[in-house]
Amino acid sequence: MIVGSNERKYGWMDEGFNTFINGLSSEAFNKGEYKSRPTDMQRVATYLASPQIEKIMLTPDAMKEANIGVNLYSKPGWGLNILRDQVIGADRFDYAFRKYVENWAFKHPTPNDFFRAMENGAGEDLSWFWRGWFLENWKTDQGITSVKALSRGGATAGYDIVIANLEQMPMPIIIEVKTKSGKTEILKLPVDIWMRNTSWTVNYPTTEEVVSVTLDPEHVLPDVNPTNNVWKK
Repeated sequence: MIVGSNERKYGWMDEGFNTFINGLSSEAFNKGEYKSRPTDMQRVATYLASPQIEKIMLTPDAMKEANIGVNLYSKPGWGLNILRDQVIGADRFDYAFRKYVENWAFKHPTPNDFFRAMENGAGEDLSWFWRGWFLENWKTDQGITSVKALSRGGATAGYDIVIANLEQMPMPIIIEVKTKSGKTEILKLPVDIWMRNTSWTVNYPTTEEVVSVTLDPEHVLPDVNPTNNVWKK
């Protein structure tokens, strides 16, 4: 409450931050005794894709009553979780968030002040995230286009896994690769790869046969169409 957000105009800067911080405090308290189960962001994405859902940045008075709960509380909280856990990492996010509170204590920041503060603290341009999640209601859809085995001298030398970004909202790539021996490996690629591309080839070096490839196996990203997230041999 030290930061004086104008809840009448930007309700999410109060309630959305509370929702986000409550998740962190519940996880930290008494070794996670009251920690909530992880949110399935793929199911959330399907809900947010509804044409009835409005943009977060509308003033509460201008929103439909049915959207106030999601746009002031839930969606900002989900977005900050994604930004912290999947995009920039907890260390940089927490530092930037604390600096925001420190620099805007006893003042009245606007959303743009918050956006700039987070970018300054994290040292990264996050305009794509603010635009897609807060200013607009963009959808995310990553899909596996193809999985091609590579050979050298008649032996398996790896695989080329082609991932497509099929919607407006980019997100990092999380890939689970399973081989015939039962080995499972997680690969993570930053969101920066979509800066100039709508398709990206991931080279996975292995001498084993790959039996399955899955995008976002833990459902931590808001992918609106998970039907194209799995490839099986």
